Amino acid sequence: MLFTAQEKILNVTNTSGEVKFEGTNGYQQITKAVLQKYEENAKTFDCCTYIGDFVDKIIGVPVTWTTNSSGVVTTDNKTIDGNSARALASNETPIAPGIEAFGDYNWMIHNLRLPTLANTYFWSANKSEMPVVGGNYTQFIVRMKADRDGVAGQVVGQRATSVTTHVLYVLDQGSNVSTITTKLTALATPDTDADTVLVDPFRDLND
Repeated sequence: MLFTAQEKILNVTNTSGEVKFEGTNGYQQITKAVLQKYEENAKTFDCCTYIGDFVDKIIGVPVTWTTNSSGVVTTDNKTIDGNSARALASNETPIAPGIEAFGDYNWMIHNLRLPTLANTYFWSANKSEMPVVGGNYTQFIVRMKADRDGVAGQVVGQRATSVTTHVLYVLDQGSNVSTITTKLTALATPDTDADTVLVDPFRDLND
């Protein structure tokens, strides 16, 4: 019933005897998987009688993983046991991590709150800015700094500095992303590590 109720929730494939289960959207996480077999004599009831039960044959366990600068995930056959990693046992199989989707249509609709009246009413001129169904987007974060006179007021001649953040989502179609990248790179050397930028928000900002 899990495969047929309302909508499909898993993709199941069999390649040369290896069965793979995959989620159908970017928000699913598989944390436990067990293959069981019913055995009639699994448990002892009394001295001469047995009762059946489902016995674990293959146990799925989450494995350790790393990502590179491009977000590509690499896993190995080790799982965390206590405070250290250990190799998988013979009856264990790896569960690869489910990395939450970013920048696809569902993520855009879920996180950016775009279906507002300003975007959806009949005469709206912004319908072209709504996400494209099935599209994938690249996020660009542009931060601008400018010294401003006349807006501070604690001391004579005090200067204020404005820093604004502008977030663009560009449809990954045709030359859209490469064009934006070229234009922004011509203005300043881009940072690709968001954590590095957040440590010092004023670092390497062009006026």
